[in-house]
Parts: sequence; structure tokens; C-alpha cells
Amino acid sequence: MRAIISVGLATALLLTAAACSSGDSSASGVGESATATSAEATLDLSSAMADNQESHFEASDLDYDESDAVEVLLEGTTASSDSGDVTIEGSSVTITAGGTYSLSGSLSDGEIIVDAGDTAEVTLVLEGVDVANSDGAAIAVMGADEAVVILAPGTSNRLTDGATYSFANPDSDEPNATLYSAADLTIGGDGELTVEAAYNDAIASKDGLVLASGTITVDAADDGIRGKDYLVVDGAAVSVQATGDGLKSDNEEDPERGYVLLSDGVVEITSGDDAVAASTDAIVTGGQLVVDAGSASEDGRGIQGDVLVLISGGELDVTALDDAVHSNDQVAISGGASMLASGDDGVHGDHLVTIDGGTITVTDAFEGIESETIAINDGFIDITSDDDGLNVASSEASATSTAAGPGPGGAAEAVGDYYVYINGGTVVITISGELAEQGDGIDANGHVELTGGLVVISGATDTRNSAIDYSGGSFVVTGGTLIGTNVNGHNSQGVGSGSTQASMYMTSTQTISGGSVVHVESPEGESLVTFEPANDYSAIVFSSPELVDGESYDVYLGGTVTGGSETGLYEDSEYSGGELAATVSASL
Repeated sequence: MRAIISVGLATALLLTAAACSSGDSSASGVGESATATSAEATLDLSSAMADNQESHFEASDLDYDESDAVEVLLEGTTASSDSGDVTIEGSSVTITAGGTYSLSGSLSDGEIIVDAGDTAEVTLVLEGVDVANSDGAAIAVMGADEAVVILAPGTSNRLTDGATYSFANPDSDEPNATLYSAADLTIGGDGELTVEAAYNDAIASKDGLVLASGTITVDAADDGIRGKDYLVVDGAAVSVQATGDGLKSDNEEDPERGYVLLSDGVVEITSGDDAVAASTDAIVTGGQLVVDAGSASEDGRGIQGDVLVLISGGELDVTALDDAVHSNDQVAISGGASMLASGDDGVHGDHLVTIDGGTITVTDAFEGIESETIAINDGFIDITSDDDGLNVASSEASATSTAAGPGPGGAAEAVGDYYVYINGGTVVITISGELAEQGDGIDANGHVELTGGLVVISGATDTRNSAIDYSGGSFVVTGGTLIGTNVNGHNSQGVGSGSTQASMYMTSTQTISGGSVVHVESPEGESLVTFEPANDYSAIVFSSPELVDGESYDVYLGGTVTGGSETGLYEDSEYSGGELAATVSASL
């Protein structure tokens, strides 16, 4: 490092500065691959949906003629109907042909069975029913091509089961839900449906399941609502209380199935395990999703997609004991507003996380975003985490290659082909953990490439971590703006060598209180950056397209600034009252 001019102040503050840290930039070709990697990572909604089976639902599925409906009156311990397609044995009602059936009344201990054949289309209009079955499903579609349940306007409907089931076929464990369908199932209408499941799932389909409209409330001993091939919420208001998963699709054999899609509606989930669980893709394109996951499991995640989690719209408020958003492969976020709180990672993709837009606020997490590769191209990201804000490392137990590099506490960290690409957008990171748990703002057990956008970091105060950490790897800056602070220690780093954009790295002999402004301006008085770190600091790293290699800039500390800022960075504001701490030369 190269010492620059330092100025002692009345406060006994001594600021020393260098152009860059002693960190090496051994991967000089990182910048060449950043754009290509980011482009390959981008996944839009159309391409994601093309990989999934199309839903069976059409809006006309909810149309019916009341005059053509077969009336079925439920009468406590029995029922009545004038149709020969309805068989009644005690409190068991069986529908044996396709068509539309209007049901009203109650069964105190009975069941509605649809056994109409594999090609039949059956519509059940619930006109205010209350069906309880002490030893089986309340409604079971055992034979049909497609079943539709319509909740009549202005009606409240209730289905309940018992804690144990008595199966007609000893070799079968189905039906296994209070509302069960062996065929594609659609639920819609303008009424209300409450489903209580004491045995297993509340609502389940062995094929596809679409919640098109209506108000649906479920309380389940296991999973709340499950569609084996897919589960689509497209306008319903859904409330789920489940000991197991909340919304689930679990076809693991077919890559085109096993997905969950929220395109519209309002969904509220409290789950013992995962709130949204998809064997392939979990996709949110619209609507509102409010989640509290993991009350009965240490592994409870907010949104889990084994192959992909894609968020392109909607409003999300996710609290999870484990990761708020998790994929065993890729996470792609391009829109929407996500508020995430997690006992582990805010967003985790084993191999890739791509952010192309939207607003992501991680209010509490161990690590903010974690993957082998993180590509940020656009959007607004605000992370508050105990450990690292952005972390790239191997998803496996060990990395593919190692290089010397002291981590927190002196432990060696593995360095491999793990990358952070920041090409645009705004990233705000605040490290908030206790001293024993604090991490780095950006921790790359590999390499970091900043080509554009804005990165603002209020880093650790424990001297073992840094605003940026790439020990053994590289941090190359070719564009964008970076301002970061932390309490200086053996692991503190600035921008690496090999960058094409100038930067400054400064350290103080004293710790400066959080909230004390950092202001950098040219000798002509032009403001380059005004930043109010949230945490105490004694090290500052700054890079900007406005910095010129070899030119000197005045660094002020303290003072006041007008206006407000959601990032800690003030733009178009007036600064005054600070003390000149140093005049620093920027360099590559």
C-alpha cells in the first residue's frame, strides 16, 4: 500500500489512506465473463413456465346453468335427490355421472363421493354445506377427468374429518385429505370454504389443483393444500394453518410437474415446515403472500423450489425459521416487493441467484443472499444481517480448490470459482450481529466484479471482518459506485488491484461512531459522496467513476447533511460542518 497525506485534527483523529488494499486480483479475466454470466443467468417468466405443464384451468370452468344443476339436499344423517345419478346409502352420497350438482344442507357424519368415470367432468356447487366425516374424507373425487367445486355467492361452507380414517380398500391409503380428488381439481366462486383436517392434508389432488377464486381457510394436521402435479393460486383468498407444509406440489418424477404458481390472490400461511414447497419450480408473478414458516421444524423455509424459485411480481412478506427463499439450484428475482426475515439466509440458491429487478428487503437474517454465484443486474436490495450480506461459496461440504486466506478467527477459507457480479441496481448492506457473529458486507470465497450500480455497506465492528472480503480471490471494479465502512482489523480490505476504475482505502487510528458522516469532495468543492454509516467504523473504502487516478480528494468526517436517505447515501443534499480528516489520492 502507498501512504498518502494525513492530517491530524483537534480530535486526535489520524486518517491514513491508500489507493487499494493489499488484496491480490489474481483473476484478471473476471470482467470479461461478467456480462455473459449474467445474461445466461437471467430467467424470465415465459421461459420458466415453458418448462412446466400447462394448467388445466379455463375461466369457463366456473360457468354453469343453475336450471341444469341436479339438486342434492343433505339432511343430517341422510340425503335426498331426484336424480338416478345420485346414490344415497345412509349418510353416504355417491355421484355416478358427469354434470353439475347443487349441494345444500349438512351431514353430521357422512361423505360426498364422486365416482363418475375417468372421462367425466363433474361440478359441485356448494350452496352452504356442512359435511363432517369422523373416519374419512368429507368430499372425495375418486373417479373423474376433472372436478370443479364452486362456492356459491354469499354462502359459507365447512368440511371436517376425523383423526383416523377407515379405508374401504385395505390396500389403499386414499383418500387422504378432507377434500380429496384423484382428478384435476378447481375451486372457485364467490363464497367461503373452511376445511379442517384432523387426519392429514386439508385439500389434496393427485393431479393438478387450481384455486381460482373464493375465500378458502384450512387447518391441517399435515400439509394444508397439495396439488401433486401443480398447485396454482389465481385469484383466491387463501388462509392456511398447517403442521406440515402450507402449499405443496410434490411430483418428483416429471420435470414438467411438481410446481407451485401464485399469479393472483391473497395467501396467508402459518406452517410447521415449509410454507410453499415445490418439487420443481416455485413461481410468484402477482398477488400477496404472507408467510410464517417453521413453527414445528428447524428446516422450515418460506418458499422452497427444488429446481427454481422465480419471483417476477407480487408482494411478499416472509418470515422463516430457515431460509426465507431457497432453491436447491437457482433463484431468479425480476420484480415484486419482497420483505424477508430468516433464521438462516434471506435468499439462498445452491448454484445461482440472479436479481434483475424488484425490491428485496432482508430485515433479519444470518446471511442476506448466498449462492455459488450471485448476479445483480437491477433492483433495490436492502440487507440487514448478522453474518455476511452477500456470500458466495461452495454449496458442497468442501470447495473445489483452496487458497490461503485468513477468515474470521484466523481459519483458512476455501477459494474457488465463486463469483459476485454487480452490474446495476442498488445494494445496501448493514451488518447488525453481535461481535461473536458478525460477518462481512460482501464475502467472496472467490471473486467479485463490480461493473455498475450502487453498493453501500455499513460493515462489522468486531475487527475480524470487513466491508468487503475476498482473501485469496479478487475484487475488480470497472464501473459503479462503492462506499463501505467497518472497524479496521487484520482482515480489512479495499478494492483489489487490476481494476480500471480508481478507488480509495482509508483507515483511522480511532473508531468513529456510527452516524458520523463521511464526505468526500474534490479540491474545487464538488461533492463526490456523502455517507452516514449505521455502524461504528475506522476503515473506509470508496470507488466511483468520478474518481480520477492520481488526483487528490478531501475527506471530511462528521458534520450535518440535509434531507433524508433510505440507503445512508445522500444525493442532492447539502453538507456542512465536518472536519477535514485527510487529503487522499485516488489510484487504480
